[in-house]
Amino acid sequence: MNQEKNQFFHTTDSLFASLMRYRKALFIISVSAAIISIIVSLVIPKKYKATTVIFTSLTNNASRSLIDPMYDSKDYVAFGDDKNCEQMMQIFKSADLMFAVAKKYHLYDRLKIVDAGDKDYELKGYYSDNFEYEITEYQSIKITIYDTHPELAFQYANGVIHLADSIYRDIVSQRLHATFNIIKQQYDSSKVVLKALEDSMDFYRKQGILSYDFQIKELTKGYADAELKGNEANIKLMQDKLNAFVQYGHGFMDIFAALNDQAKWMLQVKQAYLEAKTNMDKVITPFFVAEKPTIPDKATFPIRWLIVVVSVFAAFFFGLAFLLIYEKRIPKPPAFIQGTANQENTPQNP
Repeated sequence: MNQEKNQFFHTTDSLFASLMRYRKALFIISVSAAIISIIVSLVIPKKYKATTVIFTSLTNNASRSLIDPMYDSKDYVAFGDDKNCEQMMQIFKSADLMFAVAKKYHLYDRLKIVDAGDKDYELKGYYSDNFEYEITEYQSIKITIYDTHPELAFQYANGVIHLADSIYRDIVSQRLHATFNIIKQQYDSSKVVLKALEDSMDFYRKQGILSYDFQIKELTKGYADAELKGNEANIKLMQDKLNAFVQYGHGFMDIFAALNDQAKWMLQVKQAYLEAKTNMDKVITPFFVAEKPTIPDKATFPIRWLIVVVSVFAAFFFGLAFLLIYEKRIPKPPAFIQGTANQENTPQNP
């Protein structure tokens, strides 16, 4: 235990002695690092930060919840879940949004890379450095934009929201148009079939067949009453009407069943048609803006004092480490260090 303490104090004394021995060199290194870091921090352009926060919404079928009262859905104005956040993040991090921002705000011209052979690569580097998107712990999406001009940072933060909404609408609209065209074909085809069945039903109605079961029951009863009364005229009349049911009754029943089935199918197709048309005409925004961006009034980058402090400390410790290693590997130190050490070791004249 005592040996470890002695070793610790010995190491501490040696380090302190090294600091005192090389204090002049370390002072020169630290001052040089401070001067260089100050110059560099002044050369680095200022950057302003604009921030906005959005919450995704549930992507339920809003039109169906309005048209169909039996549709069991969640509240389509409620906040979204993890899945909705991740889907929206795919749009924010997509190349489509990057190129849309570049086109709207003329980034190729501003970055002076219009004629560059790797202009898309340069744009991607600028975009990834200055446009940040992240999902927060509250399941919201935080958008942070950096730029050397505060007004542009604000415009970009506000613009990406509208551009992302536009891209979302384009994606949804493509699917809705395709779905609408398919359903419309089914709807138009169903109307044609229904019209043909109704025309066929008109033929049987002209033959006097309106309701098969009810009429057969009444005609059979009338025929039996006519026979009991011995009324030949009524017997012949009832027989003629019953003959029409014998001749056309089977066809009437087939058309009647087909017409009922087609009417039910037509009702379903019409409801789907109305849903698709409503969704196509109006796409609900997939997110809510919880925090709108504002024009920043203070630069957030670079933090000059932090750059200077970190640079000085880093230069000091790396310089000390270099001097210690240099001293152990090469016994004779450099001239300015050797002079410093010799001054300290020279005894003072009384």
